Amino acid sequence: MIIFSILRSLSLGIWVGALLMLGYAVAGPIFQQSPSKTVAGAINGIILGRMNTLEWGCWALASLCSVTLFIVERNFGTVRTAEIVLLLAAGTLLWWYSSNITGRMNALRSTIGDFDHPQATAEYVQAKNEFDTLHHRYTALVGTNMIVILGAFTLSMVLAKK
Repeated sequence: MIIFSILRSLSLGIWVGALLMLGYAVAGPIFQQSPSKTVAGAINGIILGRMNTLEWGCWALASLCSVTLFIVERNFGTVRTAEIVLLLAAGTLLWWYSSNITGRMNALRSTIGDFDHPQATAEYVQAKNEFDTLHHRYTALVGTNMIVILGAFTLSMVLAKK
């Protein structure tokens, strides 16, 4: 059963590390160094799509290992239960930002077209405002998810010591 414990902790660690890497080392520099917000957004959108796939893999592996340990070890204690609840919350948040918000942002990106040269049309302004709102919501949800994942990771470390 040690392999399930290791895989669970590893997947949670990779998930948190990937989110930190994306937020700190990828997204910011892409927008800072790119001569075009439109191009930077397109590149970042591709990276986010791949990142979401990685996140789903980490969530699935962590959840599978956690539930397996829950059942096999018959450890129905508070810590194990809290870990599973946190993983369910992380999966829900991931679904919310990777499915709902990302899809709408991609559609708005097509409507907006050019982020470098704003247009004064009502359609453009409305789409840009909605995009900005969704971007802030996406960022807040990812930040919240990082806290939830760190909580699950901490609990996985507590459980690994037992």
